Amino acid sequence: MLKDVTSIRVVAYFPCQLSAEAASWRAESTRWSVTDGLTDLALQPYGQRLLDELLGSMPRPTMEISGGAEVLRTPGDEEIEASLLPSTVAGAWRVISARISLWNVDCGLLCVTYQLPDGIVDGTGDDVVAEVAPAVQRMLPAVTRLLRAVLPPVGEDEMFVLWGNTTFAVQVDPECVPARRRAIAEQLTPDGVDCTPDGARDAVLRVGSHTTAVVTDFGSRPALLLSRLTGVQHVCWAAALRYDAVLSAELSQIEPGRAGLSLNALEEQSARILTGYHRIRLFRLGYSSVEAHLDADAGAVWNALERQWKFRLVLTTLDERLDFVRTLHQQLVGRLQDRRSRLLNELVLAFTFLNIFAIVLAALTFVALPSLDVGLVASMIGLVLLLANLSAYFAFRRQINDPGRNPRASSSVSTRP
Repeated sequence: MLKDVTSIRVVAYFPCQLSAEAASWRAESTRWSVTDGLTDLALQPYGQRLLDELLGSMPRPTMEISGGAEVLRTPGDEEIEASLLPSTVAGAWRVISARISLWNVDCGLLCVTYQLPDGIVDGTGDDVVAEVAPAVQRMLPAVTRLLRAVLPPVGEDEMFVLWGNTTFAVQVDPECVPARRRAIAEQLTPDGVDCTPDGARDAVLRVGSHTTAVVTDFGSRPALLLSRLTGVQHVCWAAALRYDAVLSAELSQIEPGRAGLSLNALEEQSARILTGYHRIRLFRLGYSSVEAHLDADAGAVWNALERQWKFRLVLTTLDERLDFVRTLHQQLVGRLQDRRSRLLNELVLAFTFLNIFAIVLAALTFVALPSLDVGLVASMIGLVLLLANLSAYFAFRRQINDPGRNPRASSSVSTRP
């Protein structure tokens, strides 16, 4: 039994990947509203002008639908799908709030806060997690159908839900001692670390495979801070995986050993890589700037989420893959341009020798002597000159195609004792 626990809520997160067109989409429906994302990022108390400049690059939501259980109703349906209103052994879950948001990093997020039944506190922390986690995973198909119906119509292959994860918000009696609060948090998140800010006296925050906030009030700042920053990290994880998949797709189309390289195809791929590089670098720079502008409490939670979820390793892998794609593509473009340059040099060389032959032939025929012997001699001289021009052309062509070849040097080396 979870002693001293009066109530438990669970925040379920469902990040999804979108296309670039969907992320910049502007809805005409009155359900959608524009947001600046300030409630998601606990930034320092800057002036509005500085905030406007910062929010232009930071990962943040741009549009949202927020409310209660009605947000979970698919347009055109009268009832909410049963899996989105789970009922477990302890009783039925009740929706406190729900929010669908579009972010400026080609991702979206469904965040639903549930009030768990009172009977769930009769079990242990492991019992609570064992009862909640499967129910959240069973929501994934229904969440996918909901988001595909609500989000912009970009095709089923463009939008898919990545995973479901949770934050437990545990309300305890105000007289519950700090040691007991830490014990409750450890029961619910045994694989985590404590990330309670120094100024949070009545709260214990813990980050692991999921997160837990033990507080005396669900509306307290530590509880809201943990749930919001956890949502931001889920979106950033989804964005990093999306961009990594984009780079992997580009790598699969680059074949260094392919003989029939097309300049047009490489130019199209270069445009795609440049667009992707721009979006990925904007995401990386925006994410890197978040930590520096968070307040002290939010910074402690943010660092704990990064460490426990090993997100910096994901970003390092993304950077390395991005550099590899750019370097490999530049090398292929350079190789193709070299091949085209050699072809152009061959054409110039061929026309040069043809012009020389034409000039000599014209000089010989210009005399127009009547003697057959003299005409035959002129023809033989023209034929010899043609053969000489062709021999010189092929010799120069070999030198163009293989600039490192030096027959004279090779023969001198082979004759040395």
